[in-house]
Amino acid sequence: MEAKPQSINKLFQSGGDIQYVLPHFQREYAWDKTHWDELYEDVVEVYDTSWEESTPEHFLGALVVIQEGESVGTMSRYTLVDGQQRLTTISLLLCALKEVLDPNSRLRGRIEKLLVNPDEEDNRYFYKIVPTLKRDDRKAYFAIIDGERTVKYKSGIVKAYDHFLQILRKAEKDINTQRLFDSIVNRMQVVFITLKRDEKPYKIFETLNARGKNLSQADLVRNYVAMRLETDKQEEVFNRYWADIDSRLSDQSKKQELSSFLRHYLAMTTYTLPNEKQVYARFRDYMEHRCPDEDSFVSELGTLRKFAIFYEKLLRPALEDNPQIRDGIKRLNVVLESVSYPCLMFLYDAAESSRITDMDFSASLALLENYGVRRLLAGEPTNYYNKMFPTLPRDVDIEDCIPSLTSLLLNKNYPSNNSIRLNLENMHRLGSASRKRFVLVLESIDRHLARGTGGYPILDDDPTIEHIMPQTLGDAWRQHIGEDHHEVHNDLLNNLGNLTLVTQQWNAELSNGKFEDKKRQLANHALRINSGYFCNDIPKWNRSTILDRTDWLTKLALEVWPHRSPYFPPPDVAGSTPSAVIIVDERFPVDTWRNVMVKTVEVLIPQIADFEAVAKRFSNRMRRHSHHFNSHEALSNGWYLNLVGSHNAIYTFCKKFAQAAGLDDTEWHAEYE
Repeated sequence: MEAKPQSINKLFQSGGDIQYVLPHFQREYAWDKTHWDELYEDVVEVYDTSWEESTPEHFLGALVVIQEGESVGTMSRYTLVDGQQRLTTISLLLCALKEVLDPNSRLRGRIEKLLVNPDEEDNRYFYKIVPTLKRDDRKAYFAIIDGERTVKYKSGIVKAYDHFLQILRKAEKDINTQRLFDSIVNRMQVVFITLKRDEKPYKIFETLNARGKNLSQADLVRNYVAMRLETDKQEEVFNRYWADIDSRLSDQSKKQELSSFLRHYLAMTTYTLPNEKQVYARFRDYMEHRCPDEDSFVSELGTLRKFAIFYEKLLRPALEDNPQIRDGIKRLNVVLESVSYPCLMFLYDAAESSRITDMDFSASLALLENYGVRRLLAGEPTNYYNKMFPTLPRDVDIEDCIPSLTSLLLNKNYPSNNSIRLNLENMHRLGSASRKRFVLVLESIDRHLARGTGGYPILDDDPTIEHIMPQTLGDAWRQHIGEDHHEVHNDLLNNLGNLTLVTQQWNAELSNGKFEDKKRQLANHALRINSGYFCNDIPKWNRSTILDRTDWLTKLALEVWPHRSPYFPPPDVAGSTPSAVIIVDERFPVDTWRNVMVKTVEVLIPQIADFEAVAKRFSNRMRRHSHHFNSHEALSNGWYLNLVGSHNAIYTFCKKFAQAAGLDDTEWHAEYE
C-alpha cells in the first residue's frame, strides 16, 4: 500500500490522461445538500485565506484506488475503492464553475482538461470519472460534463450540479473565479492511497473512517463483492446477478430491504441471526470460508439472486401467483412479521426445486401461523423467535416436511389449550405491536363463524379495535358496571372479551356511548362476532359477561388454530377387533369398527356448532339423504352416515372427525386387539 497527499490538480493529472472507474457494485451517488454545503464551506474557507502565503492545505479525506494492470497509451487507470462521493462532487463543482464563466474565458479550458481526456478517441476513456450505472448516475454525469442544457435523469448527480450552479450564480459578482479555481485545485488535497489487488483491498476499506455519508451494511457488502472480483468480470457479474438484486430490494431511507435480506439469508445458511450492525462482517466471513476461489464466489452470487427473488415475494406477497401461498404469507407478515423469513426462504427454495409441493408449502405456512397465533394467545414472548426460526432450515426433514415441521414446532415451547384459556381469561394488555395481530385474530374468528354460508362479510373500511367497555369510564358506565367498576375497568379493559372490530367511523360513533346503545348497534353489525353475539339477551356488561364473551371467543379461536399433535401415521388396524373407543376421557364399549364410527360421530355431534360445514368436509361419509349410500346409519340429527369402508379407512375418518370437532389427538383413541 502506498499513501501520499495529493492536490486536486494532481489528482486529475493537471490535464493529463487519467481515469477513475467506479466498481459496478458501488452504491449510487448518495451525497445530499448537507454534504454539498459542507464541501463548499471548506472551499470558501480556503478561498478567504488563499491570499496568505502560509495558507495551509485543506485535506478532504482519503481516496483509495487500485491501479489496474492494463494501460491505454499514456493513461493511468484506477478502480475507485473509496472516495467516489468526494471525487464526483468536486468535479461537479468544477463543472458548475466552468458554466458560470465567460464563454471566452481561458479558465474554461483549464477546467475542461481536469474533467475529460480530450485526446482519447475511444469514448470509453474520454471521461476522467466513470460513475456506476445505478439510478442513471453515469448517463447524468456524462450529460453534465458534455454541457447538455437540460439533464432530466433522477440521479442525485443532477441535483448536486444544479445546487452548485445556483450558489455560484448568486455569488458570481462577488467572487474571483480564478482565485476560487486555485483554491479548489491547488489548496484542497486528499490522501491518495494506492493498493495492489493481492492486498485484499476490502480490508483496507473496512478500516477507513472517511468523511462522507455513512455506508449501510449493504453498501459494505457491495464493496466487498466488487473487490473480490477482477475488474474485467465486474460488469458481467453485476449485470447477471447483483443488478437484479438491487432492482428488487431497496436499501433507501428506512426500508433497508437489502440489508435485511442479507441478514436473513445469513440466518438461513448459518442458522444464527446476526446483529444488524454485523451483517457485513458476517457475510464477509461466510463468503471467505464458503467461496475460496472466484468461480465458487460467482456461483454463490447466483444463489443469492435466487433467494432475493423469494425475499421480494415475502415483502410484497402480491407478486406470488399461488393464492393459497400468497394469503399465507400475508397472514404471517402480520403474525410473525419478518422473523420467520429465514425459514420461509428455505421453504420457497424447496418448493421451487420441487422437493416439496405447493400444497406442502401452503400447509407449512398454516403450521407456522398456528404456532405464532397460539403463542400470541398464550401471551408468550416473541424474543425467542430470533434464535428459534433460523434453526428450522437445519433441523426440518424436507423429505417429510409437514410431519417434521409439526414435530419441531411442538418442541419449541408450543402452547397448550389450557395455557391459552388461562392467558385470555387474565389478559389485560394490548400493546401497539400486538394490536394488528388481534385484528387478524378477530377477523379470522369472524370468517370461521361464516363457514358453510358461501361467503363472509368484509368491512367497507380498515378494521379498528373497539373497546366495548370504553377506555375512559363516564358516570353512566360507572353506574352500569357497579361498585367494582374501577377493578373491572383495570382488569378487563383490554381483555379479549371486551374487544371487537368495527370501522373507524363506527369506532367514533360508538365511542363512550352507553352499553345499551352499543349493544343495539353491534347486534345489527355486518360481522358475526358482533351480530351473532350481541343479538342475545345481555342486560349488563360487567366482569361476568365480559368473561363469558372471552370464553366464547376462546373456543372459536381454538377451532381456528387447534392444538397440533405429533404426526404419526395411522396404525394398521386391518383385521383387528375393537373393544372400546375413548372420547375425552370417557370410555364407550364397542365390538365392531362400524360401531366405533357411529359412536364417535354421535358423541361429538353436540360439540359441533356448525355440523353442516363439518359434514361438507366429509361428504363421502355424511349426507342429508340416505340414497347416497348403499349401507348407512341414521344419525340423531337427521343426517346419514356411510358405513362402507375398510377398518383403516374408518379409523382415519374417526381421527379426522374428532379433530374437526375440536379434540386434540390425545382426546380420541380406540382400543383393539
